[in-house]
Amino acid sequence: MGNRRSQPGESNPNWKGGRTVASNGYVLIKRPDHPRADCRGYVYEHILAAEQLIGRSVRKGEQVHHKNHIKTDNRPENLEVKGSAAHHQYEHRKRTDLRGLNEPNVTVSCACGCGQTFLRYDIENRPRRYVSGHNLRSISQ
Repeated sequence: MGNRRSQPGESNPNWKGGRTVASNGYVLIKRPDHPRADCRGYVYEHILAAEQLIGRSVRKGEQVHHKNHIKTDNRPENLEVKGSAAHHQYEHRKRTDLRGLNEPNVTVSCACGCGQTFLRYDIENRPRRYVSGHNLRSISQ
């Protein structure tokens, strides 16, 4: 059996341009030099986009809010930096797209076009548009 070594970055056949979607649904970008990079060198794309929008780093305690509540929609006009977790949570309490009392949880098709179906609302009654892991297909490269 030969010695197989991991091929990092662009030399890896599975390389997707340094862009991936985390299990929590947020887009990650490979930026190992960024102060908020994780141990693998990835930073949340919405953090990078917000920093570009406001012209400075997002400070400790500040949180980036997606106005339309779509975690993969990191357009500058959809992002807003909140001064604290409390301010961010206030925005989420104002949501009107959550499943209403006695509203049926109907089956819908995945927005990526894969043909899979799932229940429209998750366990916390938030609307879903994609089968888990499929939201990356909706991101224009």
